[in-house]
Amino acid sequence: MDANSSPDDKLQRELAYYKKQLDQISGETIQLDYTLSSLRLELKQKKEALTILTNLQSEFSVATPLAVIYSETVKAINAQLGMDHSMVLLPASPSNVYKAAYWHGFQDEHVTILKMSEIEISPSFFRPSQFILHNKSTNADVTVSQIQKIYQLNYFIGVSVFLEEKPVALIISGRRFEKNPFVPPFDKGDVDTLTAIAGLISSVIQNKNMMELKLEKAEVEKQNEVIKEQRDTLEKALNELRLAQNQLIQSEKMASLGELTAGIAHEIQNPLNFVNNFSEVNRELIGERKDELIKGNITEAKTIAEQIDENEQKIIHHGKRADAIVKGMLQHSRTSTGKKELTNINALADEYLRLSYHGLRAKDKDKDFNTSMKTDFDQTIGNINIVPQDIGRVLLNLYNNAFYTVTEKKKSAEVGYEPTVSMSTKKIYDKIEIR
Repeated sequence: MDANSSPDDKLQRELAYYKKQLDQISGETIQLDYTLSSLRLELKQKKEALTILTNLQSEFSVATPLAVIYSETVKAINAQLGMDHSMVLLPASPSNVYKAAYWHGFQDEHVTILKMSEIEISPSFFRPSQFILHNKSTNADVTVSQIQKIYQLNYFIGVSVFLEEKPVALIISGRRFEKNPFVPPFDKGDVDTLTAIAGLISSVIQNKNMMELKLEKAEVEKQNEVIKEQRDTLEKALNELRLAQNQLIQSEKMASLGELTAGIAHEIQNPLNFVNNFSEVNRELIGERKDELIKGNITEAKTIAEQIDENEQKIIHHGKRADAIVKGMLQHSRTSTGKKELTNINALADEYLRLSYHGLRAKDKDKDFNTSMKTDFDQTIGNINIVPQDIGRVLLNLYNNAFYTVTEKKKSAEVGYEPTVSMSTKKIYDKIEIR
């Protein structure tokens, strides 16, 4: 100790030493308080993220419509994360242009603006791990300024929903003001929470697409079975027709039916061609639809599915057409029992008209048979009680005579004469007129 030092000097030095120690401890305490506050905020964010993800995951399934997924998400974000405004933007028709489709927390007068407004966002934003974070300490770039102006958000976060590395939606959520410690500024923890929500939505959509793909695959397999059954039915019908043909040709009573062989074959070949053609088109469309579903183009996949369904209806229609021809042929081949049955007289008359026409064309070796046909059916007739085999044979003889008459007339008629066979049905009170 310095002999010249007084007790006061010593005391001052000790006070300075302890003050320095106290300042150091205070600084460490402040640092620890800041760290503890940050950890508390991080814990709060993770707890909120876990809660909202658990709730949303329990609400969503592959059966949940996409509109419900988006609308419930923005509601949950506002309610559970303390946001003022949340919305989902979907791609509009021009590239890089997005439009609000679902929202929550906006006043009624602002909804009109949401419905009408569109915003262009740079493609560079839509990359994995890319996000928008704007608070008091960040500077507003062009995209942030646009969002603030159009959607009247002061501070917000924006994250993308990706599907197959392609952006399908943009989630934006924000608050009107920030004030510590009650409303702390947005940070990376808030971004991670919204990113996790976007990831959940992406997983649900992907699972929905996979389920739809499985359902469509099952539907395609079902349609293939139907097509196969139709083909088998037509092949069986054709075989039955050939068998009936052979039997009829050998029968003297049915000798006239032999003239119709080519006509019947021609008539049944048409629906067979349609079935084969539409089956081939459906096979190609099924492949295209699988590709569109893998790409995530659900709208295009649904459009293709509608085309497949339309073609399927045509296959069924022409299958029934061939079936009707075979049934008519089999009925004609049987010996009439005289038993009446409800019959569509218009369909019966039209069927035998075409069989007669094609049968005569097949017999025409000189290829000069060229006659037009005109029909006028009264659609109010409906089904009538007749013996179809007997009426069919009568009509067949009438048609053959009519075609023969106009063909012969053409040989001696003036230039310009066009041979035409016309037939019509008409309901007159309780009678049916065929002429």
